[in-house]
Amino acid sequence: MVEYNGKKYELKYNLKRIEMIESVTNMPTMAEIQRTRGYLGLAALKTYFAYALKEAGADVFVKVKEGMDICEALIESEGYENVCGLVLESMQRDVPFFFPAG
Repeated sequence: MVEYNGKKYELKYNLKRIEMIESVTNMPTMAEIQRTRGYLGLAALKTYFAYALKEAGADVFVKVKEGMDICEALIESEGYENVCGLVLESMQRDVPFFFPAG
């Protein structure tokens, strides 16, 4: 859960969202995570964030441009590592098959 401009947001991933992200980044998610050891590049981080962003309790995803703007603002205010950590934690919760145990 993240708060921005008085609104609460959450990141929600599913297979369709991951497919959309992979199409935009032109990189398989597993390859991206392994290649960067979880430290996504800024463009990829903004994409993973923006495509999964929803207002808390809403059924509809936030528009991608708005999500990217929110991500950028949060990186500047909360720090890159915190935003990247939020993305990875949310992915571990929602699409755990990208994070094999062991």
